[in-house]
Amino acid sequence: MKTHTCMMVLMLICVSTFAQSYTEMRPSWVKYTPTISSDANYFLSWGVGEGSNETEATNAAWADALQKSLHELGVVGITEQDINAVAHNGINAVVKFNRMKRRIVASTEPVYVSDNRLKVYVLIQVQRNVHGADDFYSLNTKKYMDKDFDKMMKSYNAQFTGNYPFSARVFVPGMAQLYKGSTAKGLFFIIGEIACVGGIVTTGCLRASYNSKIKSTQNIEQIKSYMNSRDDCENIRNGFIVGAAALYVWNVIDGIVAKGKRRGFMVGDAHLKFAPYVASQNSGIAFALNF
Repeated sequence: MKTHTCMMVLMLICVSTFAQSYTEMRPSWVKYTPTISSDANYFLSWGVGEGSNETEATNAAWADALQKSLHELGVVGITEQDINAVAHNGINAVVKFNRMKRRIVASTEPVYVSDNRLKVYVLIQVQRNVHGADDFYSLNTKKYMDKDFDKMMKSYNAQFTGNYPFSARVFVPGMAQLYKGSTAKGLFFIIGEIACVGGIVTTGCLRASYNSKIKSTQNIEQIKSYMNSRDDCENIRNGFIVGAAALYVWNVIDGIVAKGKRRGFMVGDAHLKFAPYVASQNSGIAFALNF
């Protein structure tokens, strides 16, 4: 019983840590909302939205960011009707807020929540007072780009889309294919390159051997035979060289452009269920992890 309990606790900790690391993947400006100088006539607000496509998710994120801005805008305010209009028609929906300057400072790649649900984070800049200082575009938006998050999201989203980001793995035969889940194709490139390199080495050694035999005899017939064998080995070796080069180029191109296998699960949405059980020979705690 103690062994079962210990194993369950250990696995629970591992699953919890692993799932949490994905669930909490957020851009840096969400984790630490940027502060703006108190005398600036604008502020920043972030929002997150979900939808069945990128546009729908982005509009929902806009609406969320605007909703969070209400307390900053004070009496200007935005009605719930305006928020709903933005959620359905985007930030350019005809609402009271249109007289205020606003723009996206940063946004994330669409993050897959499931096969048909996307999540988008946006960071927006909002003018505080329409009659105040015109310093809106003094904000440097480049510093809010979170390239590490975008790269991480592309790798994560690949389990749903099959579109894996570029990786240096493409330069190692078969590695990009194995990473994308195409095991048979990866093994084909690995074995193919090994066979070609082995053929190059073998025929090169045989060629050198026949060349040595030519110098070791004065018999004209033997010399001719060795020369023919040497030339055959050279031709075969050159064929292996061309084959190895062609296979390598194919491997690189395929590693870049070919889609990987869809894995279709979301670690961040994993659900763990556990319950005690009693069997004829033992007892313990059973648990199931549903993705």
